[in-house]
Amino acid sequence: MKRLLVPVLLTLGLIGCASSPDLPAGYALDPGRPEGLAIVSLTLTGKQLNRISVFEYRLREIPPRGGMFADTRDHYDSPRQHARSVQAVGENPPGSRSVVVKGVNSAEPLDIGDAGQAQGRLATVRLPAGEYELHSWRLREPTPYGEREYKPPQEFSYRFSIKSGEMTYLGRVNLHLGERNAVRISVEDRRQDDLALLGRKHPALATGKITHAVGSL
Repeated sequence: MKRLLVPVLLTLGLIGCASSPDLPAGYALDPGRPEGLAIVSLTLTGKQLNRISVFEYRLREIPPRGGMFADTRDHYDSPRQHARSVQAVGENPPGSRSVVVKGVNSAEPLDIGDAGQAQGRLATVRLPAGEYELHSWRLREPTPYGEREYKPPQEFSYRFSIKSGEMTYLGRVNLHLGERNAVRISVEDRRQDDLALLGRKHPALATGKITHAVGSL
């Protein structure tokens, strides 16, 4: 019985962590910790987001020029160890990870919309200082026969830098999935709207230093 109990508890712990919000309650930037914040709004057009079950991007760290990162996988003996690992995000490079816009276990609201229809959300991503890129996305849409998954025909690259103790605004990244599933990704500077939303969601961050780094794909 004890052998079964630990895997079950670990599974429950992972589910609980999966539903955690972007930032813990009372979070504040600390220049003494080797992490910063990526501020980016992620939206969907061409399809109605309320009919999508999963919408997420993939983000990864870029290795130094001419180098590569080793593949790593963490193994936990208990939910407590996994929770401590999540809280220590600034101490270990995260490698590749998901930035969830909408999902079954997402704790963040869809707070960007148009004409009363949800289009996406403002994401606040904690990352160790370094170079990163958004490189892929995934959608899942219910059908009468199950679900249909959409992915990009090839990876893309939207690169940015994170500095310790600072926030970096990356703009609004919009995925447009049009007729016959034609894909177009665009980046737009919507700092006035997005940073006003940031101030409402996280008042403690409203007076922090923000670097505007809206780039191109």
